[in-house]
Amino acid sequence: METGDIITLILGVASTITACGTILLSFRYNKLVQGQVEMQIRERITNARIRYEDLIINHKDELNDELIKNVYESTKEEFLNAYDEACQKYLDKKVDKERFKKSYFTEIQSIVKNESFKQKYDTQSTSYKATVKVYNEWFDLEK
Repeated sequence: METGDIITLILGVASTITACGTILLSFRYNKLVQGQVEMQIRERITNARIRYEDLIINHKDELNDELIKNVYESTKEEFLNAYDEACQKYLDKKVDKERFKKSYFTEIQSIVKNESFKQKYDTQSTSYKATVKVYNEWFDLEK
C-alpha cells in the first residue's frame, strides 16, 4: 500500500468515527429537548389547574355573576387546552409515550369523566380532539 492510500484510509476511518459521534450527540440532544418539552407540559398544566381551582375557591358564591361566569369559562377552557396540547404532543411522538402515559393516565381519565367537563368531551364537534383520542386509545375496552 502506498502512503497516499494509507492517508486516505486513515481519513476515511476518522470521518466515520466523527459521523458516529455526531449521531450519538444528536440522539442525546433530542432526548434533552424531549425532556424539556415534558417539563413545559407539566408546568403549563399545573399553572392552569392552579388558576382554575383558585377561581372556584375564591368565587364559588359569585359563580352566578355574569362576569365571573365568563372568567370561569375562560379559565376552564385554558385548563382543558393545556391537557389537549399535551395530548397533541403525545400523539405527535414529541414526548416519551410510556412516561407520558404513566404521568397523565389518571388525570386524563379524571377530566374526561368529570361532570363539570362532560359536555366539552361528549360531542362530535369537541375542540379537544387530541384529549379524546388519547383517552380512547388508553381506555377503549373494545380493543
